[in-house]
Amino acid sequence: MKRMILVGIVGIFFPTLMHAGNISKELALIFPDRTITLNFSAQPELLQNVPSHSWNVNGISLPVDFGNVLPDRTEFIDIETQFHTEISPVELQKFFESASILRDHKDKRSVEIQVAEEGNIIFEGTPHDGFEIEQEKLVQLINNALLYEKKFVRVPAKKIFSDVVVHPTLKERGIQEIIAVGESNFAGSSEARKQNIIAGANKFNGILVPKGKVFSFNHILESVEEEDGFVRELVIKGNKTEKELGGGVCQVSTTAFRAAFSGGFPITQRRNHSYAVPYYKPYGLDAAIYLGALDFRFRNNTLGDILIQTFTEGDNLFFVFYGTDDGREVVTEGPFISDYTPAPDAIVYRTEDLPKGEIVELSSAHDGFRSEWIRRVEYGNQSDIETFVSEYQPWPARQQIGTKVSMGDQGTRDMGQDNE
Repeated sequence: MKRMILVGIVGIFFPTLMHAGNISKELALIFPDRTITLNFSAQPELLQNVPSHSWNVNGISLPVDFGNVLPDRTEFIDIETQFHTEISPVELQKFFESASILRDHKDKRSVEIQVAEEGNIIFEGTPHDGFEIEQEKLVQLINNALLYEKKFVRVPAKKIFSDVVVHPTLKERGIQEIIAVGESNFAGSSEARKQNIIAGANKFNGILVPKGKVFSFNHILESVEEEDGFVRELVIKGNKTEKELGGGVCQVSTTAFRAAFSGGFPITQRRNHSYAVPYYKPYGLDAAIYLGALDFRFRNNTLGDILIQTFTEGDNLFFVFYGTDDGREVVTEGPFISDYTPAPDAIVYRTEDLPKGEIVELSSAHDGFRSEWIRRVEYGNQSDIETFVSEYQPWPARQQIGTKVSMGDQGTRDMGQDNE
């Protein structure tokens, strides 16, 4: 009597994945204007193990479809099951959403930019920018690449932009069309962090960056006072996190950096965060700022001025640059992840403010690694290639453990001592 045989099981959790079958650690997704790398070591949830079944009849193997579940071996004793690794369509969709590159191609929004009598710039409408991806086709291409150990996949995608109507005064300054878009996702943020993000982004809406001038994030932000709508929330200071006014404003600087990065502008000052903050996926495209100490800057090297529009849509923050398209082509590749280091053991603080044994997590653990993005900017006969490196430290979780002894615990201990 034959029994069901399970063969070819492939682990998907780091570090098993690195040694699982012939699955490569990375797969490059090539878009029309950028390359995004799926790193299966850092994001093992992108892969799933899928069983395939066959029924052995007189030495002939016939495929049988049981879906993604194993058959009951008591009913199908002649069934052989093999596992193979595929991309998870659900997790791939989540990855694209976190990378902020998807847009609904049916959305035909346009933007009208006016100048009020007092000189204020008014945006009517929000622009639409992103990729329409043939998801099912892409999943098939990725699975084929995994099967045949290919290193890259060309994504079946089309870029979508919005129409723009601009006031004549602004047109004279070179404001004509969308030339760059930056986006980040802050889902899961506290209400305080969301408030700081919105308050910070509002300071940049309608800002003009003159031709040839350097944009300084801190110069425009200027302050994070309560009268400007900022509240206290966590910030990274040295080797710890603590609450200060404006915590979360780095979401704003990160989004501004992404617009400048995708637009091919010279980045004159930028530093990544000490550890890999989950809000800033894909990793390596964040910009940490701290008033008086750490700034983000870029230079406007286009043919005219740049006008900035900021807005939020759901849990997404946008920086849109309007200006004059000078014909430059920008291609980005990344993130390339290396030097992976697991987070160290948690740092534990004892406190009498909690009952004995109760644990409260003050901040999460983060693995350390190196992330690299390559950006190529082509303009005329010139080609500028630059590598943006981010070194993220392994970061221990910080926990509080209670030491306060209740009356009941005290009595129990005393009884134990008496028995001794």
